[in-house]
Amino acid sequence: MSADQLSRRTLLRTVGLSAASATVVAAASPAAAAVGEAGPDGRRAPVIAVVGDSTASVYEHELRPRTGWGQALPLLTGSGASVFDYAWSGASSKSFYDAGKLDTVLQLVGEGDVLLISFGHNDEKIEDPDRGTDPDTTFPEYLRRYIDGARSVGARPVLVTPVERRRFDAFGQAGDSHGEYPRAMRELAADADVPLVDLTASSRALWQQEGPEGTRDLFLHVAPGVHPQYPDGREDDTHFQAAGALAVARLVADALVEQGIAPGGQFAARNRSIDPLAATSWPAERPVEEVRVLTVGADGDHPTVQDAVDAVPAGGLMRTLIGIRDGEHRQVVRVPAEKARISFIGLGERPEDTVLVYDNANGTPLPDGEGTYGTTGSTSTRVDAPWFEAENLTFANDFDEEAHPEISGRQAVALRLAGDFTVLRNVRCLGDQDTLYVNSPGVGVVARQYFAEARVEGDVDFIFGRGTAVFDGCEIVSRNRGEANNGYVTASSVDRSIAHGLLFDGCRFTSEAARRTVHLGRPWHPGGDPDAIAQVLVRDSQLGAHITASPWTDMSGFPWEEARFAEHHNHGPGGFVSADRPQLSPEEAAEHTVAAHLHGGDGWAPQLLGTSVDATALLSPRRRLELAGV
Repeated sequence: MSADQLSRRTLLRTVGLSAASATVVAAASPAAAAVGEAGPDGRRAPVIAVVGDSTASVYEHELRPRTGWGQALPLLTGSGASVFDYAWSGASSKSFYDAGKLDTVLQLVGEGDVLLISFGHNDEKIEDPDRGTDPDTTFPEYLRRYIDGARSVGARPVLVTPVERRRFDAFGQAGDSHGEYPRAMRELAADADVPLVDLTASSRALWQQEGPEGTRDLFLHVAPGVHPQYPDGREDDTHFQAAGALAVARLVADALVEQGIAPGGQFAARNRSIDPLAATSWPAERPVEEVRVLTVGADGDHPTVQDAVDAVPAGGLMRTLIGIRDGEHRQVVRVPAEKARISFIGLGERPEDTVLVYDNANGTPLPDGEGTYGTTGSTSTRVDAPWFEAENLTFANDFDEEAHPEISGRQAVALRLAGDFTVLRNVRCLGDQDTLYVNSPGVGVVARQYFAEARVEGDVDFIFGRGTAVFDGCEIVSRNRGEANNGYVTASSVDRSIAHGLLFDGCRFTSEAARRTVHLGRPWHPGGDPDAIAQVLVRDSQLGAHITASPWTDMSGFPWEEARFAEHHNHGPGGFVSADRPQLSPEEAAEHTVAAHLHGGDGWAPQLLGTSVDATALLSPRRRLELAGV
């Protein structure tokens, strides 16, 4: 994949799912247009937008498996439509409107789209002046504002009565928990000539069918110790876990198709078998939550990237989007561990347009003359915080080896990552030796980093460290040193207690170096640590002729055979199979997928973000910046 091809990729992509969720692969076609974007034929796929309360809301990863039915709805769509869920936990028709949330939705939907309007749970809280409405007066008055708003932008409004809670009487009969509010919605639908999905009635019928015990698996009834997010367990008769959200989403999809509101092709997967726990996308934060927006560069809020990082409060829970304008930003950047949830977004058309760069090396003297920077200290951009994201920019270290023959320590890190839940899309990492340092907070501590459609360049050990890093559809470029040994791609040092280290899936390994002069990797044992057992898997990738016939080699007296090196189904002139190239068995391959490397026990699945199963994709970081006037 060339740099030009990468630059034409949109930030949001509709791609196939991983092996762990193969049951819904057909619902996420790679050929489909990105959410909210025009496809190859110039037409934009319709968007089904959802506004409502917590029962419909998207939930963040830290609350998995809690799931709203709007979050599960995209699991049922085909390439003919996408879902955008902007439901807000705790909202009523009044509070959602008064907070201006509808205005955001109306900026994102338009002609041919559908707006599903589902309130009631919190409108019933009449003692709360900010949320309570009257079913005969203020409730329908507020709902009309949604109807009129949708029609004003060419979207079709659909009223959805509130889903029932899990309420059973002593005789096992599913009960009514919403009083007059569903009746008020039915009357308004008839009066305003608006389609109605009677989810109150259909969900009560489903609860009755499943009974008091069967519904426990649909609602958020979680035993202690099953999910890391709920170590003490949870019993909630209002909100759903993934299976329940999907069951309710099927009720909604069935009603939309049966009433002719949506053609069957828009819900092509509604009758398919789906594993909702594997297939659902839980984002880092809910789309309806506020974000902090900062800009760097000419006419920006801050003159430098570091100034912007310094302006972010420590310990905050809000996502900070730092939009970085075109040009070379030459300075050392540090994102400390206490500043989580920061995103770097390049504002140019291509990642080449925005470059974060510096030129320190391991052996570069410190300003005070007391020693040198060392490998870690040479880093141009260092991120120790979790939940870091970056898109559409370049991280580089342009230390000039030829200009500094006096410096023997030539390790020069462009980007060092040590935080968990890191996502980088459409970025470039450029350097020579030790370009990309994928690390963790400590030995034996897991830190997961996900790279999608990235380009990493270097020559010696240029992807190294003890982190669990996945490279999905990336280009790995070995620079030509003009030597018989043109270097090593990886130097993993993951602790033996950690099952997953470096994974390259669907990547292209390219180089202008001579044939058979580059190794895939060697085992790095920092300080001679015998428990740093490298783990590297290259699978389903194209290997150029520069890769040696025996691609794994020893390091510092540690034999490569004792490391965890393997390949699987590689191709290209450097991808042949031989006796000294360990291959995964089919059973092992099933355990070493993108999903398995990132799962980590808590189910993190960043590879689903931006795909057709992601109900947050329409409000991408770049779109948020645009809405903020950046």
